[in-house]
Amino acid sequence: MSDSAIFKDQPQLFVRQRKEWTEIMIDWETKNQYTILDVHKNEVGTVVEKSGGFGDFLTRSFLRSHRPFEIGVFDSNGSLALKLVRSFFFLFSNMEIQDPTGQILGRVERRFGLLYRKYDLFDDAGTLFARIKGPIWKIWTFPVVDTRGTSEASISKRWGGGLREIFTDADTFMIDFMQGQWSRSQRRVIFSAAISIDFDFFENNQAKQGIL
Repeated sequence: MSDSAIFKDQPQLFVRQRKEWTEIMIDWETKNQYTILDVHKNEVGTVVEKSGGFGDFLTRSFLRSHRPFEIGVFDSNGSLALKLVRSFFFLFSNMEIQDPTGQILGRVERRFGLLYRKYDLFDDAGTLFARIKGPIWKIWTFPVVDTRGTSEASISKRWGGGLREIFTDADTFMIDFMQGQWSRSQRRVIFSAAISIDFDFFENNQAKQGIL
């Protein structure tokens, strides 16, 4: 299985959330699904939250964005490329990125911050290679800063406009790798950070309610 079509030599990736009509109309949260697009808007993959039946529905309903989850990232051929696994948490999320066999490829850990939304990003060797430090006054922007303190990538929420954005919190994230010399392992982690950010700050229409 190869994820090269998703993560190799892509200057930008777009992650667009799919919304179920039941969720749009009555605000019932169903399992999250996303489409991955390249810079030419070609679909290169899919992201799907694993469903656990009625028990999973209850967990989603009561624990909301703090719930445990497992997410599969699939390439355009439908092959599993990555697994994103997160346990229940009270304050700060911690997500593992795994290959299809369960081997850890990196981690995304949220940190405490008063004026900033902070994350630490670790590669497949367990080494801190970048931090995310998003100012709370720039709610849609999450700069990725390498260990030298240089901004080398960014994650941002992009709006499509129109009635779609009035009636639903469906959204698109842009992951811009800029000119950073990121390894494929690091690109996977930066990409996965966008999913973690969506769960932490934007799920359940949190963009309208304020930051957790």
